[in-house]
Amino acid sequence: MITITDAAAARFKSMSDINTLMQPRIAIVAGGCNGFEKRFSFDLAQEDDIEVKLSNGISVLIDPYSFEMLDNSIVDFKSSVTGNFFSIEIPHALSNCGCGSSFSL
Repeated sequence: MITITDAAAARFKSMSDINTLMQPRIAIVAGGCNGFEKRFSFDLAQEDDIEVKLSNGISVLIDPYSFEMLDNSIVDFKSSVTGNFFSIEIPHALSNCGCGSSFSL
């Protein structure tokens, strides 16, 4: 199960209102300073994608590999003095980089 907070869902909605041809995508890819990197983008749905439907009518795409790695994670959108950003809290990560964009298992 992946939890997407109301703040993240609202941000996905506002971004989807601008980019009407593609859907938001969350992905985990090899890279970053700790081994795996979190990515947010807009993309067309692929055949094997898992669509997470949000209460505001938006669907977020996640490939099966990323979906498995994101099990029990919380996706949030935060605003701070340093800027606005999506964050993913992955409880089974062994470590995270200082900027929060990569992690290790």
